[in-house]
Amino acid sequence: MPHVPPPSVKSLRRLRFLAIRVMQLSVFVAAAAALPGCIDNATHPDLQPWLPPGNGAGLIGCTPNLDGILTSAELQAAIGVPARYRLAFDQSVDPQGQVSAAGKRSWDWGWSSAGEQVLTIAAENASDKWYASKFPGAQFTTVFDLEGKLDAVYRKDDKGLWLLGLVSRQAKPAGGLTLMAYDPPVLAVQLPLQAGDAWTSVGTIKGGSFNGLPYAGTDTYSYRVAAAGALVLPDLAIDQALQLTVQVTLAPVVGKPITSRQISYFSECLGEVARASAVTDEPAELFTKAAQLRRLGL
Repeated sequence: MPHVPPPSVKSLRRLRFLAIRVMQLSVFVAAAAALPGCIDNATHPDLQPWLPPGNGAGLIGCTPNLDGILTSAELQAAIGVPARYRLAFDQSVDPQGQVSAAGKRSWDWGWSSAGEQVLTIAAENASDKWYASKFPGAQFTTVFDLEGKLDAVYRKDDKGLWLLGLVSRQAKPAGGLTLMAYDPPVLAVQLPLQAGDAWTSVGTIKGGSFNGLPYAGTDTYSYRVAAAGALVLPDLAIDQALQLTVQVTLAPVVGKPITSRQISYFSECLGEVARASAVTDEPAELFTKAAQLRRLGL
């Protein structure tokens, strides 16, 4: 067996950067998989009321029944349909919200932030990609990182949304190939989904590569639907949203494990409508400082 040298300091820094991004793997939008795409401009457009045609079914192919349960039919990938998010960094957030006298919880995330940018995301057919044969059963992909160098690969069935792994968008990238396939796939969103649900999913990577270097490790994803309630965003209000907390622990065969957290909000048919990502190794499940914040909008 050939000797594999320990990773360099630069490689460990890249791995830590990857850990910050991996915490974003476990989410999905009905209009498109909810993962980082590209920033299409540096200023948010003038705010206008969000008015989908009719009841929205013609736009997203789904009609919500507002029963507080997210089903497979209410979480679908629309290939090539863009979703737009307000993107901000280093923001304070309130994951607790307020509870009315009637016992209904609500979160007010409707404020605006200076320097917000627009993030546009769309899902793509996995069969069109150079790496299609590397991920049997893959259905669709999304751009994974803000730099546009990596894709996340998915499939979905009635039991949930499954993350198959990460891979370089180009077959021969300048910085070296990344190919990290999970065996077994990670259950990123359990379906149906409702308040009180919790699960853990473990994905193992063997014989992979990260920036051209050999890579192997085990990633553990822990999920909990911590609450349900109403969510106010800058451009729209969600009457029923599920708050999903996620903890991801990356344990490479060489190096110290790295933990990341995020808080996401899901709505029937719209999918993920907001997400706060914490700094690496954040100890609190319901943290109040977001390293990155995105909210569905215009």
